Amino acid sequence: MHRRALLSSAAAVSLAGLSGCLADARRTTSGRIRADTGHSKLHPADERYVTGSFPDDADFRGWLFSDPPADQRDVFTDRAMQGQYSNDLLGADGDSFVLLFEVRMPREDAAFYNTALSPSWTGWRDADIPIRRSPPADPEVFEVDADTLVCTHLSTFDVARGAAPTNATLRVFERDDESGTTHGSDPEQTVATYRVGRWSDR
Repeated sequence: MHRRALLSSAAAVSLAGLSGCLADARRTTSGRIRADTGHSKLHPADERYVTGSFPDDADFRGWLFSDPPADQRDVFTDRAMQGQYSNDLLGADGDSFVLLFEVRMPREDAAFYNTALSPSWTGWRDADIPIRRSPPADPEVFEVDADTLVCTHLSTFDVARGAAPTNATLRVFERDDESGTTHGSDPEQTVATYRVGRWSDR
């Protein structure tokens, strides 16, 4: 039993080392990931911008786009097609990619979700993208007649020499209301973690 435990530990260390090597190789080959543009909209849950629905057991859904979809109406509702979302989705190409996600929450937990700090490679085709969670600047001004809200977020990222990630981990941090700083230096400050893959693989 002790031998099996040692073998299991060695395998875990080996996999972690391999992942680190792949991340280093990807940074060397493709350069760093740089955030370009991004915007979030907090709205009533019945005011839909993305087609489809949330999974039965989750309040999060998200995808990566390395290319625009063949038909954007497969992704966005008519409401979204009239605004900025569809224009930004067209920005996905060989040297950039788009992250689109939604978070559902009760009205009393209203918050915006935005990209924070710098994304990084964690494997050959995997990335880590920090997300900042922050309440509305003035909750009293932000009045929405709905019990359930959704934050719809879209960000574009540049990747030198192409090769967008196929999967990403989103680590969500709380924003300190008083100092305005983002808690993220310690893994214990992470308030949520989500995984996203390519829209084409959904």
